[in-house]
Amino acid sequence: MKDDRRASIRLFFALWPQEHIRSALVQARAGGVDGARPTHPQDLHMTLVFIGDVDPDLLPCIETAGDDVALAAFELTLERVETWPRQRLLAAAPHDPPPALFNLVSQLQQNLLPCGIQPEPRRYRPHVTLARKAARKDPAPVAIPWPVQDFVLARSGAAGPGNGGGYQVLRSWQLD
Repeated sequence: MKDDRRASIRLFFALWPQEHIRSALVQARAGGVDGARPTHPQDLHMTLVFIGDVDPDLLPCIETAGDDVALAAFELTLERVETWPRQRLLAAAPHDPPPALFNLVSQLQQNLLPCGIQPEPRRYRPHVTLARKAARKDPAPVAIPWPVQDFVLARSGAAGPGNGGGYQVLRSWQLD
C-alpha cells in the first residue's frame, strides 16, 4: 500500500551571522566546550521564531509571514557567554537586547497566525547556542557587534552528509 502522507519539515526564522560574526562566536566559545558538543560553525544562528514540524504545503503561507515584516536594520551586541545549567547550553547572549529585536519576533509571530501557527508560550530569550551538554561555567564578557540587516527561514535536519551543518537556509529577507 502506498503512503500518500508527505513528510513534514521542521522550520524556524532566525538571524544568520555573517562570516566575521561566526568566527567571533567560535572564538568566544573557546575554553567553554570541554566535554560539550560544540555547535557546528555553519549552524550558529539566533532563533527568532521556532515554527516546528509543518506540512510542506504551509511553506508559501510561512514565507508570506516573512514578506510582511516591516522593520529597519538594527544593531545587536552579544555581550556575554554563559551556561544555562537547566538546558546545559553554552550560549552567547545580549545583556540588553534592542527593542527592534523583540519587534521583529512579534511581527513574525503575528504574521504566522493566519498559517495556524501559534506563538510559543515561553518568553523569548535571545541567544546563540555555542555548545550543548556544557558543564557549568562562569559568565564571560564578550563584545560581538552584529549589524542585523536580514533574517532567514531555515530548515532543520536538511544538510546531507559532508555538508557540515544540519540546517539549510531556505530564504532570506532584507530589513528596510
